[in-house]
Amino acid sequence: MQESSTHSILFVDDEKNILKALQRLFFDEDYTVLTASSGKEALDLLAAGAKPTVIISDQRMPEMGGVEFLSRAREMLPQSIRMVLTGYADINTAVDSINLGGVYRYILKPWNDDELKMVVRQAVTQFELVEQNRRLTLELAEKNQALMELNNSLELKVEERTRELQQVVRELRGRDRIQQYLMEMHPQQDLLETILAVTVDVAHLAGGAFFLLEGDDEVSPVPAASLNFNDMQDSSRSPLLAEKMQQVCLAEEPAMGTILMAPYAYGVFPVRKGSKKFGVLALKKERASNFQEVEIRTFSSFASQAAIGISDCRLQESFDDIEASLDDVLLGIQG
Repeated sequence: MQESSTHSILFVDDEKNILKALQRLFFDEDYTVLTASSGKEALDLLAAGAKPTVIISDQRMPEMGGVEFLSRAREMLPQSIRMVLTGYADINTAVDSINLGGVYRYILKPWNDDELKMVVRQAVTQFELVEQNRRLTLELAEKNQALMELNNSLELKVEERTRELQQVVRELRGRDRIQQYLMEMHPQQDLLETILAVTVDVAHLAGGAFFLLEGDDEVSPVPAASLNFNDMQDSSRSPLLAEKMQQVCLAEEPAMGTILMAPYAYGVFPVRKGSKKFGVLALKKERASNFQEVEIRTFSSFASQAAIGISDCRLQESFDDIEASLDDVLLGIQG
């Protein structure tokens, strides 16, 4: 147990060996690790004052299942990030818990250790973003009240600071809008179009598009989703953009790339989940200047959220294919 951590993770599972495995997995991480062997025991921990940042519960447990426990935990600690551990057999229940129970996402058993650690880190980041959003919103309200009390000599300075805060809040709300969308299952096309719309709206961009990999080593020249982005049809831009997208997508170390071609500046961001490459997010803004550091962080975050969504969509499609195949087999047996 990490005593110095500012974040705690609560694992709930009726199998002791799984809880021990999870404790070992997160032993070197900077989290306080809490465990409970039943939903009731976990609820008692929360009632006693425990406030875990992340709650991860097994779905199949005696007396109280994971969805029921997480629903009750949500009432007691609504700000926590909740996730459910599930096997393929329970995946439909897990999807229901995401759509109806306010669950951040589901994790398939057996899990991949590195991926589980990454998911927990992302959940902690999401928790911090929401808290930061709340603090900034309060600060913005305070600044707006102060505007009424300041004299004319201070008005311009206060208004400038307020605009800065409003922009930060818009960016954080954009991330939160995407995350809320990811909490439900949607077709991949709808997912990409939604993330593009939020990205362009939040940053007042000229346009953007997602270009996904075809096979293992070729970025498609045709966007999988596009918004005011027909630049790949412009022969003067296409070769440079195509080359930059290929470089960014296949680089061993994920990093964004930029191209300045007046009157636009282009940013190309890798869409990855761990070592899995999905493609790139290409964005353009009106004025030939490089992307700022705050913009790079924001758009890289949107690209990471897109990668999570694409992965979940493809996993759901794979499950649907398996389910359809099983249905065909059963029909053949009955026939």
